[in-house]
Amino acid sequence: MAITLADLPELVRLLEQHPEWREALRLVLLGEELLTMPQLLRQVIETQHQLVEQVAEIVAVQQRHEQQLAEIIRVQHRHEEQIAELIRVQHRHEEQIAELIRVQHQILETQQRHEQQIAELIATQHHHSRLLTEILEVQRRHTQEIQELRSYVGSLTQSLGLSIEENAEDMLLYVMEKKGWKLVQGPNSISTDGELDLIAVFEDATGQQHTVLMEVKMRLSRSAVEQWSDRMRSEGFLNRLRAQGFEPPYHPYLFGFRVDVTAEEAARARMVGLITSRGELVEPEVIS
Repeated sequence: MAITLADLPELVRLLEQHPEWREALRLVLLGEELLTMPQLLRQVIETQHQLVEQVAEIVAVQQRHEQQLAEIIRVQHRHEEQIAELIRVQHRHEEQIAELIRVQHQILETQQRHEQQIAELIATQHHHSRLLTEILEVQRRHTQEIQELRSYVGSLTQSLGLSIEENAEDMLLYVMEKKGWKLVQGPNSISTDGELDLIAVFEDATGQQHTVLMEVKMRLSRSAVEQWSDRMRSEGFLNRLRAQGFEPPYHPYLFGFRVDVTAEEAARARMVGLITSRGELVEPEVIS
């Protein structure tokens, strides 16, 4: 029987009541391929989602790779810079090594010169040691000779001093004899806070005794005259003479083997008696 348009609502109702009929009708109307399209579409969509996820993953991986590649490039640049710096450092080290080698050669040359100089200095030192030994020996001999010379000069000086004192004593006796005085005591030497070279007591024609004092000098200077003048007039000196039994009047004299001109002038000014090998040059002022 033919189905009309008026039968369509009833047909729809029956199809709604019988799902299996509806499914069979759809199969007839659409065919098996169309019926499978939704599933295929879902599979395509799912596959597309998977592809999108994979593409996103690939993009993410690619981005990571790009970042890693950029980092590798930066690291490579740093390595290249470090290698360049290492090359520069190596060049500097090579230059420094070359400089050190040059300095080492200079040091070796200097060391060789120093060793040669040290050897020369050692030889010079040995030579100087021999010279010093010889000098010390010469010095020892000279010291011995000087000691012998000093001993000789000391003996000579002592002999000369005794000779001068003997000459002074003879001249004193000669001068007093010319005055008509007779020797009563001395001549002697005494210590009165400093040695007095000669002291003698004479007696004149009237029986008056006179104490004659004399200082003896190898070379008589002005200062010696002034010192003797001050000394013989000091109360302490005169008291010590009296304490040793020598009474005034005192006649102070100086004897000079050689007399300076100023010494003779000082003797006249200070009124100190002066006797030389030529006799009495200045008469003293009597101290009573």
